[in-house]
Amino acid sequence: MSAVINLLNLKGGVGKTVSSINIAYSLAECGNKVLIADTDAQGNIATSMGVNGNELSITLADILSEAIDKDVSIKRITEAVISVGKVDILPSNSMLAGLDFKLMNAFGRETILKSITDKLRDTYDYIIIDCPPSLGLMVINALVASDYTLIPVEAHYLCFESLKIMLDTINMVKLKLNPKLEVAGIFLTMYQSRTSLSKGIKEMVNRTYGNSVKVFDDSIPYSVKAAEQTLYGKSIIELYPKHPISTAYKNISKELMKYGK
Repeated sequence: MSAVINLLNLKGGVGKTVSSINIAYSLAECGNKVLIADTDAQGNIATSMGVNGNELSITLADILSEAIDKDVSIKRITEAVISVGKVDILPSNSMLAGLDFKLMNAFGRETILKSITDKLRDTYDYIIIDCPPSLGLMVINALVASDYTLIPVEAHYLCFESLKIMLDTINMVKLKLNPKLEVAGIFLTMYQSRTSLSKGIKEMVNRTYGNSVKVFDDSIPYSVKAAEQTLYGKSIIELYPKHPISTAYKNISKELMKYGK
């Protein structure tokens, strides 16, 4: 049985895309077949993996646009999928930016992405959806298409404050559109274990939400190595397999493997 997991944070710059890639690679290293679907018009998944999304002849934007008007075949969907190392990518590019308006007037507008990911469930053990950092129809589509939401939170007070909005949004989608949606957990990114700020934020997250939502013990440490992923077009798991960042992502991924299996 496959699992669709979205990574959601309505604030940019929290390490969501880096997390999507490295969790996907960690899951793949455990023998799973994994797809990353990029629902952000910035196309950072492809860019981070050394692919120029604007040079691709077909992307998720094209598939979504077609799916608004008709049923899209699995053959057509796979035409947009590219393989990068151990994972597959359903990439996006700037063309996705104008799709919200078209979605707004579409019948079943919240389920367009689901119509695509459902067709891919038999092919993949895990589908990781990298969400855009804004609350729009694309995020709602990602939540409706998913079984689980994973929330990366930068160890910063403003990111902690945004958690309530995200959890309220997830609960509303669960109530109205996707009753099987669950929060897989929260994990901290850019964590500096020597600072009282990082420690304080983790304590606040645990105290405020720990009784109702899983808060992962592992946090992603702050390191300049994270930025090198885009420079080399490879995951941190591949570049630095024994780095504390890689260890943390592998541990989180092992816990995620309990879901949907």
